[in-house]
Amino acid sequence: MRPLIIPFAIWLGLLQAPIASAHDPAAILGTASALAGLTVLVYRLGVWRAEMQHTKQNVGAELTRFREESRADFARLELRFTSIDEFIAQATEQRVTSERWQARLDTGLLSLDRRLARVEHHAEVA
Repeated sequence: MRPLIIPFAIWLGLLQAPIASAHDPAAILGTASALAGLTVLVYRLGVWRAEMQHTKQNVGAELTRFREESRADFARLELRFTSIDEFIAQATEQRVTSERWQARLDTGLLSLDRRLARVEHHAEVA
């Protein structure tokens, strides 16, 4: 109610000045009330618009901050995935090397086993 009193008083004074007794006082009060309400409405609309602009700027700033944080988080994830890929590649290479060594060892042991079998066979024959 308080925001309505000041504009009402201003409009009441302005409406009474040029036309002192030409109109009915009730009509002047009604017109002053309508104009005061319109003034308050326009003021409130301006305040609402300013709040919406402020909210829009805040949302824009938050989105920008969120994008930067997301970009940094995704960069860290990319580094982690890259290191995991490198680890897997090294582990695979080590496994291949180990399997080759195992195959050479098995071949060598098989060759020794055959030689031993031949030596034992020759010992039995002799």
